[in-house]
Amino acid sequence: MSSSSLNASPVAVLVSVRVDPVSGRSTRSRADAAGTALALQALQARATLQGQSQSHATQPRLLHAGCRQTAMPEAVARDYLALGVDRLERLELAGTDPEQITAALAEACRDTPLVIAGARGESGLASGLLPHRLAQRLQRPLIAEVIDLQPEADGGWRVVQALPRGARRSWRLARGAAAVLVSSERLARREDLRVRHAWLAAQQGRIEDRRAASGPAAGPVVAVNPAWTPEPARRQRRPLAPVSTESGAARMARATGTAAPARQGGAVLADGTAQDKARELLAHLRRLGLTAG
Repeated sequence: MSSSSLNASPVAVLVSVRVDPVSGRSTRSRADAAGTALALQALQARATLQGQSQSHATQPRLLHAGCRQTAMPEAVARDYLALGVDRLERLELAGTDPEQITAALAEACRDTPLVIAGARGESGLASGLLPHRLAQRLQRPLIAEVIDLQPEADGGWRVVQALPRGARRSWRLARGAAAVLVSSERLARREDLRVRHAWLAAQQGRIEDRRAASGPAAGPVVAVNPAWTPEPARRQRRPLAPVSTESGAARMARATGTAAPARQGGAVLADGTAQDKARELLAHLRRLGLTAG
């Protein structure tokens, strides 16, 4: 397979594996699935705007990098293909070193102008540095909190960035401009974003396995990489203990200035007329000082 066919798409999406915290089952990431759906929607709109047919150029590239122990299962890859993508590339690495992963992804995305990545993995605690390290190695700008991608008539792109309190900011990328886009967490909650799951597309899609070059030799490193120091995960905070365990009657007695209800039990009037019960209740309220007279 020639490299031109691999790099025909102008948009690449980095996909990962999500581990369900309850069942431990491997599934596709919701954020990466939303990023794939956004790329599909943008490329199809671009083909319609330019009057092109639904060719291979309307398909984004799906990339996953991992070693043999952390490779994406075929069932998870089929779930990504069910979104309507015809191919998913799995890059096999020799280890799990972050520099090797960044180098392999940078080499694979070097000729792809736009790269969409999630903010962080969904398999537990993650640093979220992969998009930044990739943009640093590729020497490209990084736009975070991307919630929409729209094509321009001149071949460029309009990138919409989500800001706090519902605000939006728009960036215009000229034709041929390259950038790394980090999808927003709110992208998966967009109601107009079509996240489909077609069984036929999952079966017809191709899974291509490629072995990445070993070692960080896929380009120069701009800055010195910090040393990674493993540390135990931070413990969850304990819930606060209640300040007081007093009953409601005791708090009412303290507020009204009498502690008699806290020492005495209540009375149950099962017999007698309604007038007798009302007189007893009124006398009790007078003892508490809750009525006048």
